[in-house]
Amino acid sequence: MTSTRLTPTHFSLAGFAIVLLLAWFCYRPALSGDFLLDDVANLSGLQYVEDTHTLLEFVLSGSAGPTGRPVALWTFGLQADQWQQGAEAFLRVNVLIHLLNAALLAAFLFLLTRAQGHKRDRSAMVGIAAASVWVLMPLLATASLLPVQRMTTLSASFMLAGLLGYLLARARIESHPGRALIGMGASLALGGSLAILTKESGLLMPIYVLALEATLLRGPRSIARLRWRVLQGLFLGVPALVILTYLAANAGYAEWAVAKRGFNGWERLLTEAQLLWVYLQKALVGVPSALGIYQGTPEVSPGLRDPVTLLAVTAWLLVMGVAVVYRRRWPLFGFAVAWYIAGHLLESTVLPLELYFEHRNYLPIVGPVYAVTAAVLLTGSITRRAAFVIVPLYLLLSAMWLYQFASIMGEPSASSRYWAHRYPDSVRAVTNLATYQLAEEGPVRTLNTLDRFVLQHPQHAYLRIQELNLRCIAMPAAEHDRVVEQLQDALPTSAFTLTAGTMLSQLFDTLAARDCNGVDTQTLLGLADRLLTNPRYAAVPGYVQFHYRLLAGVAMQQGRLQDAIAFVEKAMEVVPSSELNMMLGTALASAGEYQRAREFIDAALAKAPRNPMRALQWTRELENLREYIDAVERYSEEQE
Repeated sequence: MTSTRLTPTHFSLAGFAIVLLLAWFCYRPALSGDFLLDDVANLSGLQYVEDTHTLLEFVLSGSAGPTGRPVALWTFGLQADQWQQGAEAFLRVNVLIHLLNAALLAAFLFLLTRAQGHKRDRSAMVGIAAASVWVLMPLLATASLLPVQRMTTLSASFMLAGLLGYLLARARIESHPGRALIGMGASLALGGSLAILTKESGLLMPIYVLALEATLLRGPRSIARLRWRVLQGLFLGVPALVILTYLAANAGYAEWAVAKRGFNGWERLLTEAQLLWVYLQKALVGVPSALGIYQGTPEVSPGLRDPVTLLAVTAWLLVMGVAVVYRRRWPLFGFAVAWYIAGHLLESTVLPLELYFEHRNYLPIVGPVYAVTAAVLLTGSITRRAAFVIVPLYLLLSAMWLYQFASIMGEPSASSRYWAHRYPDSVRAVTNLATYQLAEEGPVRTLNTLDRFVLQHPQHAYLRIQELNLRCIAMPAAEHDRVVEQLQDALPTSAFTLTAGTMLSQLFDTLAARDCNGVDTQTLLGLADRLLTNPRYAAVPGYVQFHYRLLAGVAMQQGRLQDAIAFVEKAMEVVPSSELNMMLGTALASAGEYQRAREFIDAALAKAPRNPMRALQWTRELENLREYIDAVERYSEEQE
């Protein structure tokens, strides 16, 4: 009878299993959380998923990014029957994906350490220790605790799987170079494709590999140096160059992007230079009160004359310069910098996105975490002995912070009060508080909250629209002229937010259901026109389209079909959409203009989106519209 000798690797694996259980325990209080931010906008279509056909429509309906992110939407579609039950089921899957990613990361970092020539046991210890620090990091919690951010974590799953396959294939390049190259290419192609179709951050996969090859990995002896460089250039450098060219082309922004966000590409880049340091600080010390989604709006950098901006930019230039010059002498340092910067290229440079979100660090932070862990565990014995005490203590501290943060996220009503108190200047925090107050305490208490915020921050005029809506609900007989006048004065100079359009739409719905003293449809149309005089709104095509769509909807309610048709056509000129297709086709059919409706459908079919999945949905909807118009015409003829 033979006995199996326990090795340090076995103990590392046992410890990792305990860490994963600990991570589940820490995340568990958050499972009672709620849908937040973009969750409803991206996932509300789940309520219409009933069969394979409607599932396919939902999967192809994505608008969160250029690809539509169908792979991520497919996983949500499989949970469609749980939509009405709340966020718990979605959050549970998200946390399980996070734990899976920790396992993939541990395996990837194990192979990465082995590729540098370290022994099996030592490599296992490094990979597992780094993955343990990563899985318990409070900074990354929102990636799992916002249901829609499954797009981020699942995209990371495919990237990690692809990178794992890349290293497995690369390990055989000396003995079987041809097979290894095929395996490396296939891993990148398959993992990258699935990652991109989950979220566009998958585009960064070749840049991640470049970071590996430029710092920690050595070229194979079995392939000539020049040939190896050519292969790297073709399969890694070209895709990376395409991505960087795309970013450079968007550095200036269009006028609408500046109006929408309040900053241009250069200003955003300078601001992100500061925020990348902030992320690193919060990764090290993940105090719950400093984390979360309600951080307010970071102050936009005024330029390089600002001392803080100059210091941040100078520090990054120095760090990157040292990383490049000493990448062979200090490969771990070079890898940490290259990987971290690579991971932030899309979301933390010049693209017109919001400035700050912690989930953007989900994969980028792997670089610094691995570098520090490897530096500690692969050096002298004294350092390693100290690490056996320091690392477990740090993991326990991180677990405590993570549990506290998850507990806050798991109590939506209580957390809304906490975040509003913690970040009183955050529009999102105040709006979130108002949502729960309205449901639990009624409109009067909610109005008090909105009044206080509007007085302190008059630039957020859309909250006055929300205030007027609540007044019409709670106090329809009261005099509302004062609020209307304040709105008329504030709207032309208000800060931009798409929420203003949503609030106006809700106000129209409120008026359709009840009378409100001093407020009627014409008043609201005047407010909508007033808002369009604001250059911040007028410069954003998406809002201009919404404006005309709103006017079209009101015209249709009032039976002014020709006006409705004209408004929809104006909206189509600004930003075509499948929703407008249906709206215009329905309006034309209602007006009895069947031939004109068919001509519109033929023209719209020629304007299908370039994205093949969206084009498929676009075509299907238009053909369904054609069938509807034919049916309406036949019915009309029969009635005659």
